Amino acid sequence: MAISAVLAAVLLLAACGGPAELADEEMGDPVPNLVILSSLPEANLVNYEMAQELADELAQIGVTMEARPTDFSVLLDVIYGEDMDYDAYTIGWSGRVERLDPDMFIHSINHSSNAVPGANNTSRYVNPEFDELADAQRREMDIEARREIVWQAQRILAEDIPRITLYSRANVQTYDRTRFSNMVNMSGEGLFNEWSPMVMEPISDDYTVPIVASNVNITNLNPFAARSVYDWRNLRLIYDKLVRLSPEVEPRPWAATGWQIVDDTTIDVELREGMNFHDGRPVTVEDVVWSYQTWMDLPESYFASFTNPIASVEAVGDNTIRFVLEEPYAPFITTTLTQIPILPMHVWEDVGDVTQYANENPIGSGPFQFVRFRTGEELVTERFDDYFEPPKIEGYIFKIYASPEGVLTDLELANVDVISYDLIPAHINQIKDNEGGRFDHLELTEAQDIGFFYIGMNNNRPPFDNKAFRVAIAHLVDYDYALDVLLDGYGSRGGAGLVINAANEFWHNPDVPIYDTYDPERAREILEEAGFTWDSQGRLRLPRG
Repeated sequence: MAISAVLAAVLLLAACGGPAELADEEMGDPVPNLVILSSLPEANLVNYEMAQELADELAQIGVTMEARPTDFSVLLDVIYGEDMDYDAYTIGWSGRVERLDPDMFIHSINHSSNAVPGANNTSRYVNPEFDELADAQRREMDIEARREIVWQAQRILAEDIPRITLYSRANVQTYDRTRFSNMVNMSGEGLFNEWSPMVMEPISDDYTVPIVASNVNITNLNPFAARSVYDWRNLRLIYDKLVRLSPEVEPRPWAATGWQIVDDTTIDVELREGMNFHDGRPVTVEDVVWSYQTWMDLPESYFASFTNPIASVEAVGDNTIRFVLEEPYAPFITTTLTQIPILPMHVWEDVGDVTQYANENPIGSGPFQFVRFRTGEELVTERFDDYFEPPKIEGYIFKIYASPEGVLTDLELANVDVISYDLIPAHINQIKDNEGGRFDHLELTEAQDIGFFYIGMNNNRPPFDNKAFRVAIAHLVDYDYALDVLLDGYGSRGGAGLVINAANEFWHNPDVPIYDTYDPERAREILEEAGFTWDSQGRLRLPRG
């Protein structure tokens, strides 16, 4: 009797067309051939290797993926481009200090309003339930209530997996301690933050212009078109901001002398008197109003999430700027006023499309003024002596290298004074192993990073528009390999759905279950349960219908 029951069940399964019995023509379409755009190995070896690892893992489950190394500037053009023509990519969000507030990693990179060309939701993730939470956390002025909303939003991201966080780096960097002192080491940024160049002190009067090394090129000197941390590391020193976040991560009046919260949606900001642009023209409230209004007129810009809450901006008196918000926006002081640069209206107002202006000779009002730029080689600046708090150094040279190996050689030869990126593990260990030797002039520093590197997936394109496929992918990533082998332990573990990591302790939700276990067998089970099948050639097929 038991045998007959089993036989009946088998026959029923066959009659219903179970996956194992389907002919190829009865199955869904084959999963299309995919391309993942990865970093060049000399720019980010970990991202390069992890993209290749994913392609290899997908091949084992019948999916063809090409891992295509891509120059960073080209990668940005693709994922921010009008066509949105890509499958997947590897990249990272730096842990800039403004991003300690959760709005960047909750709203800016995940809200559906930013899933458009030019804005930061390059995963094209759309979930109305999530959007409600992302909007609500901005309005909530009580910090404990806001944290609860942010924690709820993290739960949804962990369930939906719009991207897969691979790892976070430790910000291990170095500088020449025999030439400079009073360096500032900031969480998420390391040494070349916006404070070190302003407060670092030369040891000798004979050497006052440090050479800062980068392994990534500057792609744009136009603030309206800049889209990477590598551009903004320099632009924020050439252009000034109303507020800067201090080394202690407190909002400090800067180009402003202070602000007054008039009510929940009205903020008055007092502009510092006596400031000039680098061409000698005075900085006025009209320049500030024009700058903010122009950003507001670019709803799909890099800073759209932080200017969209502004309903209007106007001058009310000789030194006061009034901001009126659409609704209460909790992080306005710490994320909007700290990021939007003040530009000279007299330079920009007649250029036409501001996003297309070459800006070959940037004129700002910041602590350093532009001297020259040679793409792929160097950016040269000099101290702006008319600045209200002039730096101790006489300028800096931002030198661009083709590979980290070239930087290490020049560190050894004392041809580099500060690095602007995280050292790769092999170079950290070389410097440590040669203390007292050829690297004895260097000081290693370390800071926690709140940023992360990830696999981005175009959630609007098959197969990544299928949540089950994204969940399955998460089980094909070897997070231990990334952290323990490629990073040699200099970082922290990733996991699908993780966007606010444990280094940002207050806002991180420790109870969110994330997919951080390499389990190919479970990946296959997830696909089968979701209706994916394999054809006679072993190719993965999409669910029918």
